[in-house]
Amino acid sequence: MQKWKNVSFSSGPCAKYPQWESPNGILVGRSHRSVDGLALLEEVLDLQRKILRIPDDYHVGIVGASSTGAVETLLWSLLGANGIDIISHCVFSRHWERDIVEELKLQDVRVFREDFPKMADVRDINFDRDVVFCWTSTTSGTSFRNTDWISADRKGLTICDAASAAFMFDFDWNRLDATAFSWQKGLGGEAGLGTIVLSPRAMARLKSHQPPWPIPRIFRIADDKKVNSGIFKGYTINTPSMLCIEDFRNALLWAEQIGGLAALIQRVEDNYAVVCDWISRSYCCKFLVDEKYRAHHVACLDLTSEKYRKLPETDKWEFLEKIVRFCELKKIGFDFRGHILTKPHLRIWCGPTIEASRLKSFLQNLEDVCSEFIRELDGVGKNITDAFRN
Repeated sequence: MQKWKNVSFSSGPCAKYPQWESPNGILVGRSHRSVDGLALLEEVLDLQRKILRIPDDYHVGIVGASSTGAVETLLWSLLGANGIDIISHCVFSRHWERDIVEELKLQDVRVFREDFPKMADVRDINFDRDVVFCWTSTTSGTSFRNTDWISADRKGLTICDAASAAFMFDFDWNRLDATAFSWQKGLGGEAGLGTIVLSPRAMARLKSHQPPWPIPRIFRIADDKKVNSGIFKGYTINTPSMLCIEDFRNALLWAEQIGGLAALIQRVEDNYAVVCDWISRSYCCKFLVDEKYRAHHVACLDLTSEKYRKLPETDKWEFLEKIVRFCELKKIGFDFRGHILTKPHLRIWCGPTIEASRLKSFLQNLEDVCSEFIRELDGVGKNITDAFRN
């Protein structure tokens, strides 16, 4: 079996970009409010705006706690002035549903729910209300392809968790009012920090609406209808890791050098083509998600073995764990088991930092491993340890 030096296929933190090197740490120990520290933060904001083609009248800021903190910031700061429609079909959209209903205790809430691995129906969404949704579900491999379903003349705000969509889709920003995403997904940045992008309409909401609940300082981008404008100029609420910021800057520069957003999207499509080609020939695995709402950058797979399919769910997880652990032991691939809060499956990250040649080799090896485990399960193969000892 061919082995690769970088064999991480985790869906977050995700693989580093090719030719990644450890940041030099010039600003380690320096204040983020120093001239040099602030300049680095401003550069990261500017590069994100440029690569993601964010309009000039949109505000871009850096917040703590990755995409989770970024989404919470938007929910706690913007909601309460309007009725809410929640599109809830994945692990994280369920988190946002719980926060809105049980923590913020908002009453005028409609939930459009679907179970893994399907996508919720959006045809009855009312855009006179605020709409909360995840663009891509990393946990289930489902994704919107675009925002054509969002009304252009809406009265409410659209609040989008784009954690696993940023840098992999060409957003129509005119359909997005408040967007949050992490750094460790599309560009393989370090975890801990996230980005928020606010439209003029979202900024107007901050200036006209004071939520009735107390807002923790870490989420407080406005106070008494006064926006903390410094957040959008590099003045973060809490102290960020300058090492993480430098690392993300390097990832952004790599993205810019290879051709920007168009090149990143093409790398995703190249990887998706590799997976589709493999699936068309595989006798062990199949896609778990229907093509019409399947994410191209995160492949959720099911095993085709009839005996496996009849196993109890706990036994399925145990079987998949053996496959993943064996691949890790042989350094074939790391961290590709599905999310534990979903149904048993394998989940392979195929974002722009993954190279198609590396993905192809991994899948070829995965086919061999799955075949041997399935043969053992069916009672017709050798002990897996003996079969792959050499």
